[in-house]
Amino acid sequence: MTSDLTVSPAMQDYLEAILELAEKEGVVRVTDIAAKMGIAKASVTQAMSTLANLKLVKQERYGPIELTPAGRQEAAKIQRRHLLLYRFLVEILGVDARTAQKDACLIEHVVSPLTLARLAEYLEKETGIRHEEVGGINEGKEAVAMEALEAIDTRALSELKKGDRGRVVRIVAAGEIRRRLLDMGVVPGTEISVEGAAPLGDPIEVKVKGYHLSLRQKEAAAIFVERL
Repeated sequence: MTSDLTVSPAMQDYLEAILELAEKEGVVRVTDIAAKMGIAKASVTQAMSTLANLKLVKQERYGPIELTPAGRQEAAKIQRRHLLLYRFLVEILGVDARTAQKDACLIEHVVSPLTLARLAEYLEKETGIRHEEVGGINEGKEAVAMEALEAIDTRALSELKKGDRGRVVRIVAAGEIRRRLLDMGVVPGTEISVEGAAPLGDPIEVKVKGYHLSLRQKEAAAIFVERL
């Protein structure tokens, strides 16, 4: 059984890259890893030798690279950790997607298992989404989706006009406002439509999961959506 103590941060990055490429492309070669990570093929070849010695990958001479069962388990654990940190930065702290991706990569190598467990508990409590739902066999797809999030043009719900629809991407409010929004069903991934607004624009009427809600401008400004 491999532990984080036997796999350096650099090797962890390689494992995560191999897993994502395998989920997306099926076959992984040295050139694919080099292109994804922006490094020389010689560096990848050397890293694959190290990972092979650790029995985390296998590769026939000049052939494709495959994760061993132990390697896949280790890579999935690393990817789960990355996704958890990404979700915390975006959904709880309101960090933009591009910055969150970069920071999650830096943090994931130094944070302790205990801290990760507490983050998972906090995410479950605040968003209603269990940590396990971003793990398992869908990890690769989730990673691709999060990379795509960087290209999404998001805007505050308060900027939408009557008749506009959007999908909630993140909520930047904290404390009582955040809890109220979550209790009303306004969680990331939920579709929301603007039904109208008071004469002075406050509050605004929205529809979420078949229910009509009244939101103050301050609340609507804390909800960022992808326009549909």
